[in-house]
Amino acid sequence: MSSGWLQIHETGPGGAPGNRTLAVCFAPTGAHGASFASWRQRLPEGTSLGLITPPGRGMRIDEEPVTDMAAYADAVTAELAPAASGRRLILIGVSLGAILAYEVCRRLHSTRVPVARLCVVAGQAPGDFGGTGGGVTLEDARAFAVGTGLTDPELLADPEFEETLLPPIQADLRLAAGYRAAPGRPPNVEMRAIRAIDDPHVPEAAVRRWDRWTTADCTVLSVPGGHYAHQTHPAAVISACLDEEPGQAAGASRRTVLGTGATVAAAALFGAVAPPAPRAAASPPAGPTASFDGDPTDPVALAVAMIRHDTSNPGQGAQTLPYARMLDDIFRAAGVRTEIVPTPTEGNVHFFARVPGSAGTTKKPLVLLGHSDVVPAAGDTWTRRPFAGEIVDGHLYGRGALDMKGVNAAFVAALLRHVREGTVFDRDIVFWSDCDEEQGPYGVRWFLTEHPGKVEAGAVLTEGGWVLNQHDGRTPMIAALTCNDKRSLLLRLEAVSYATHTSKPFGGQAVIRLGEVLEQLGQWRAHIRPNALSRQYFDALARATADPVLAAAVREMLEARTEAQRDRAGETVVRLSDTPELHNALLRTTLAFTAAQAGYYPSIVPGTATAEFRAAFLPGGDDPGRVVTELRSLIGNQATLTVVGNPGESEEDVLARLRGYLSVRDSTADTDVFRAWQSAVSRTHPGVRATAGQFEAVTSAVPFREQDVPVYGMYPFTVDRDMLKRMHGTDEHIGVEALRLGTETVYQLLAGLRSAR
Repeated sequence: MSSGWLQIHETGPGGAPGNRTLAVCFAPTGAHGASFASWRQRLPEGTSLGLITPPGRGMRIDEEPVTDMAAYADAVTAELAPAASGRRLILIGVSLGAILAYEVCRRLHSTRVPVARLCVVAGQAPGDFGGTGGGVTLEDARAFAVGTGLTDPELLADPEFEETLLPPIQADLRLAAGYRAAPGRPPNVEMRAIRAIDDPHVPEAAVRRWDRWTTADCTVLSVPGGHYAHQTHPAAVISACLDEEPGQAAGASRRTVLGTGATVAAAALFGAVAPPAPRAAASPPAGPTASFDGDPTDPVALAVAMIRHDTSNPGQGAQTLPYARMLDDIFRAAGVRTEIVPTPTEGNVHFFARVPGSAGTTKKPLVLLGHSDVVPAAGDTWTRRPFAGEIVDGHLYGRGALDMKGVNAAFVAALLRHVREGTVFDRDIVFWSDCDEEQGPYGVRWFLTEHPGKVEAGAVLTEGGWVLNQHDGRTPMIAALTCNDKRSLLLRLEAVSYATHTSKPFGGQAVIRLGEVLEQLGQWRAHIRPNALSRQYFDALARATADPVLAAAVREMLEARTEAQRDRAGETVVRLSDTPELHNALLRTTLAFTAAQAGYYPSIVPGTATAEFRAAFLPGGDDPGRVVTELRSLIGNQATLTVVGNPGESEEDVLARLRGYLSVRDSTADTDVFRAWQSAVSRTHPGVRATAGQFEAVTSAVPFREQDVPVYGMYPFTVDRDMLKRMHGTDEHIGVEALRLGTETVYQLLAGLRSAR
């Protein structure tokens, strides 16, 4: 349906005639509805997409632009009100579009047309506009286009582009310059204020100010990307706007920030805004505490409660305080001493519970280390609500079910069962719920540096190795306790050509070049080079598997005398494995592609296209510098490959730091904790081979291993390929009965550490 200002797209996977929900989108400065083109195939079931196209752009390019806010909002409201009849209406505005959506919302509200939700993305709040007016020239529009990255400067040398691109920008800048929020009571509408983590123009403080412009709930959410995140990360923005439950933790106030992180931009899009002041560490603020009413020795009930706390970490820290308060209640009710330690990020805390060992013990504590934060669930579409903790067909779904709130639940339930039974251990047992494991500056390394001596660990048990089944999918086969982690290197690709009008495409466009390079890198395979831990694991696998063909391939790989023979046998092992992605990662250096970006305007062929990927290395395997050199040789001059490090680091600095991490020694298996685990596995999984192993990812273990403290990794429950693939992915889940049995393994491990007195 089209009617001048408003176009409604009813068809496609996200929409059909008669859809109940209508999501209407207002574009940023100078843009129009085409800015949301990629949204049409991504919308939730039963949602239609409405696009606002102002005069002077798109199909209305010959019409005179509107530069008065009242005229703009009145015109949109007149068309939108009848189209919204009988529908659940959601308004979504990006950048300047946030103000436009707000003003339309006010008018609809005053005429009693219901608006279910207002979503403002990367936009300044109404009070940030001064309404001073003033002339806005084409040169101002040109400076805006270049300064915000809307287009390349070279493109504006083309008169055709200048005539097409600059007038809409100039009109919108005039509209913004003359805007001042009308006095009066704000509308009573649920609001979601969404900030982009890497937005250099609209800082967090500006996004937070939106809570003053509604009398209903305002939830502040974070998404990846920059100022135009709705184009670069559409799935994340759609999820933030249209997900029915943003994951507000139980007991949180109506002004809730889900996923924080200070943005230190010095200037906002339409005027200077001071950056937020750095937050100093402080005592946890007083506030409501989320309660847990179930049996704390029931790992399933615990895991459900943990998942329902949205502790998403978008990169600079999560809101873990409500989660920590729940744990605090649970342990205090059991008579266990606890402590919540804040970090400089408000609401992002570490939690400790300590069960004392026998009097006079000289053994250092065993630390059960489980991170509280989880990766965001704002990307691809889930079929289950990511923070609902739903149990369906014997599986528990939710972000963190596998990584690693299921493990945390097993740790807590097993430990508190011993506390309930009056067990006295031969050392202190410390449960540490750490924050910032999933990226962020205030994790385990920060804590050990800032609080030296507070945790004198004798050994650490955290996330790591897997319990795998035989080919029948039912019979447990092998259990691994991992004794070291892989480490990764972030790499960036940049392909460059030149920017031009889409009417004049050419060979060698930057996006095509980037695609060709990614295809080459996607086909690249490192040599099979199992390290000592991987060899130990695969030797145990050959003895454990009931598949004689797989066992023979593993033995051939381990006994190979030449690289070619080892590569051939290793590829066969991966092909025959029921968990090929896992076993491939335990045998070689791998590449994982995480992001790609190009383009900024619908009628421009971009001159630059970039992508990022991670190379993950086995300790004792490939040298990172040699791999970087090999990859550069592979892609030639088609693109530039850059090693990404910390600010101020050279490539040599980054590679030296990585080599240092890779040189950290494996944790020894010659400890009573390792032997207690082996004994526990023999009790809960009779006949299963228990072995030391290599972990395919990175954990919080490195700072401990650097101090020669043994660290062991375990996911104590059985998993299959589908569960492993959903780690950090959609519909993450674990088996309910597997969680109960895994908790019994942890219980039996702790039982092996009882005091002999």
